[in-house]
Amino acid sequence: MPDSNPLLQRWTLPPWSTVRAEHLVPAITTIVANNQLIIEQVIASQTEHPNWDDLILAVDEADATLAEAMAVIEYLSMGKSADSAWEKASAQCNQIAGQYRTDTLASVPLFRTFQRLEDSAVAVHFDASRKASLAKILRRLRLSGVELPAVQQEKLARLNRVIGLLEQLFASQIDLANAAWTKHITDAARLDGLSPHSQAQLALKARQAGLDGWLLTLDQNTCHQIMTYARDRALREEYFIAWTTRASDQGPQANQFDNEPVLSLLLTLRHEKAEILGFDNYAQLRLNDRMVTCTAQVSAFLQRQVAQAKPLMEQESKTLQAFADQQGFGTIQAWDQEFLAERLRVQQLDGALQGLRQYFPLDATVQRLCRFSEHLFGITIHEQRTFDRWHEHVRLYEVSEHGQVIGHIYLDPYAGKHAADYAWTGTVRNRRIDAEGRASTPIAVLSSNFTAPTPEHPCLLSHQDLRVLFHEFGHCLQHVLTRSPHHNLSGISQFPRDTAEFAGQLFEQWCMSREFILWLAAHHQTAERLSEARVNTALTALSAQSSRATGMLLMGALFDFELHHRHGDGRSIAQVFDGVQRQFAELQMPDYCRFANSFDYLVTGYEASVYAYKWSGVLATEAFKRFEHDGVFNPQTGRAFREAFFSGDSPTLLSALEKFLGRPVSAELFETAPDPTTVTSN
Repeated sequence: MPDSNPLLQRWTLPPWSTVRAEHLVPAITTIVANNQLIIEQVIASQTEHPNWDDLILAVDEADATLAEAMAVIEYLSMGKSADSAWEKASAQCNQIAGQYRTDTLASVPLFRTFQRLEDSAVAVHFDASRKASLAKILRRLRLSGVELPAVQQEKLARLNRVIGLLEQLFASQIDLANAAWTKHITDAARLDGLSPHSQAQLALKARQAGLDGWLLTLDQNTCHQIMTYARDRALREEYFIAWTTRASDQGPQANQFDNEPVLSLLLTLRHEKAEILGFDNYAQLRLNDRMVTCTAQVSAFLQRQVAQAKPLMEQESKTLQAFADQQGFGTIQAWDQEFLAERLRVQQLDGALQGLRQYFPLDATVQRLCRFSEHLFGITIHEQRTFDRWHEHVRLYEVSEHGQVIGHIYLDPYAGKHAADYAWTGTVRNRRIDAEGRASTPIAVLSSNFTAPTPEHPCLLSHQDLRVLFHEFGHCLQHVLTRSPHHNLSGISQFPRDTAEFAGQLFEQWCMSREFILWLAAHHQTAERLSEARVNTALTALSAQSSRATGMLLMGALFDFELHHRHGDGRSIAQVFDGVQRQFAELQMPDYCRFANSFDYLVTGYEASVYAYKWSGVLATEAFKRFEHDGVFNPQTGRAFREAFFSGDSPTLLSALEKFLGRPVSAELFETAPDPTTVTSN
């Protein structure tokens, strides 16, 4: 098996199509056994005088080999949900790899070996990058509990196992709740307001289910379409109830998949874990490797953001209510807000957004995004036509510099039956340099959920789709353009959360640039360009009634942080949310809503970290000011940006930003107020 197992071969790009279910367990078992032997040899040989190559790079290579094989399995698993043999083998691989990682993190001899290197005379002469890599290794080991007494180690191990199971259960119950609800529509009038393309996709869903007419499902795209465009108010209300009561004790699936007890126990166990590791709460534990230094800093930051956002939220709320009165709506309900906001934009701005997506066909937009990135960063991006892939819609882009390939980006553009209901960026391989000086080139995967084209309807991007594409592409470029030689520093999955979102947020800024949109947009049939007046009006329209989205982000960030920061203060989950919501009078939801129960950020690695989106967004806005000053197409500024943020040389995002701006960042952002109880229970 090892001789022919594709997962055990050295590859430049993954052998996607040749991997079978029978390859999985033998491959991961072999890799883990080899890694265990490597670590045993490292410990034995590095006891007295550890060195970088024989300790760090040896363990690094072992970790990378396992991570890359598991990444291939993970991506392939997304399309294998109906394959029971694959599902069983994949689950077994996760168990084997997880146990190996747990055992490695618990290895006291390995930890002591790393410590000896840190304390050695040679370590004094390490460059900043090596010191950061070693510090990260030691921090990870300490946070695994390797220094704890045996009894506490055992307790921590039990907690980690149960926490992992609860996180899986929470996510699974959201998926089950989503799948349990559908709405079959046979009267076309009920879908009045939706675009022909959207209606065609709903009709396709119906046909796939063996039905005539149209079929609504619980997913983000359908939710957006119904809430924003459906003129049928009763339909919007029905969908809103189903969406906001998912996995709860309310709504059409009341008590079937209730996540409240799951989340309650999860929060308790996370708190216990934090205390075992010497932290006051789980939020403090999560900030251990962040740019933010303490919980008080996060609380103060979020409260400043709320205060800054509130005047516009109040103003736009009044404007929307006045418009609703004109339309005969009376009091605006939660399911009316997005619909009315869109109608107001159309009325006030003379249909500036009408047909805008006609100017952003996916294929041409991706091509121009690649050309722009080439110009800005001095690279070449070439789309490969012949390559191995996991399904037919996947595309591959080769990134090179000075004639040398430096990385690859896979693009998986369309929503699929088993794909995630959101866009995301993942990694298959991080850049690293081995002891012989050979570089492994990075590989990123951009997975989006755009609506697949049909013969009648090409894939055309809304402005929000455009922002999503740019956001994820920013992540991909940061991954492939890094020059860091260290596996644990070079991959975007290795970044702290309040750093990881920066590049994505920065790339979104171009989507709001008049100069850039004038260059980017071209009609998919006629190649007609948008006029300057049309672009100006469209950007104004896109900014109108936008405070609700900002408010929802801040509300989610505050709620998430309160749950993990204030756990044990006597409040229930519902009471915490009620307290947070009182700060957002314009976002009040009906009592039956259960925001927390389907808030998947709580179990996808963003727990106690949702604030990072706003934090990195503020820093990205600061960085973009230089592009606005120098010109959004200025290649010198692009090179400076790449050098500051993608080189891997700057130890922190803040130092990189100050290097790029040539000035200190405003101290106000980092002020730490006395840690207040930001949300009261009365």
